Amino acid sequence: MSKNKLNSHPCKHRIEGLLAFIHSVVTRVYSALMASRFAGWGQKSRIEFPSKLMEPYLVIVGEHVRICSHAWFNAKDNRRDGRPTLRIGDHTYIGRMVHINAWQDVEIGTDVLIGDRVTILDADHHFGDVKVPIRHQGDSFMGPVKLETGCWIGSGAVILPGVTIGRNAVVAANAVVTRDVPECTLVGGVPAKIIRKIDI
Repeated sequence: MSKNKLNSHPCKHRIEGLLAFIHSVVTRVYSALMASRFAGWGQKSRIEFPSKLMEPYLVIVGEHVRICSHAWFNAKDNRRDGRPTLRIGDHTYIGRMVHINAWQDVEIGTDVLIGDRVTILDADHHFGDVKVPIRHQGDSFMGPVKLETGCWIGSGAVILPGVTIGRNAVVAANAVVTRDVPECTLVGGVPAKIIRKIDI
């Protein structure tokens, strides 16, 4: 039997369909178990197994949000007021292995698309004392991060503290964003620079 015929075999399609169904059920059950740990959890939002959730009671998730496997939400009550430090808007997609440090103020708008392995940080390590290992110098909030409605963050990108990504802006894969990105603009590189405006 040729490889093409094997790949189109009905049994293979049934197995793939069964695996997809099992994954869907596991995701729904896992989401239901995790939802109560968050400050807010919108209807029909899903989070895939496994995930690493640090202080999820500081995280608000909107409706119809999809959070893929191995997400790491590292929230921290830096203000010491108990208010949420990470807010995720409706209809947002967060890819696999996304890491978000939210010490004080990370806001992700509605209809945002975040690719795999993206890192978003509103805090950073201190490193000014050359006599002390950096891991012992601590970390702190450095500036709010905002991803506005409809923007797309490509796989592997890094969004540093104090950055706003404008409405419908695009951050290319593996870019390191150190400054604000205007709306409807494509940026890329290390550090990220404007490549072109996106036609409206």
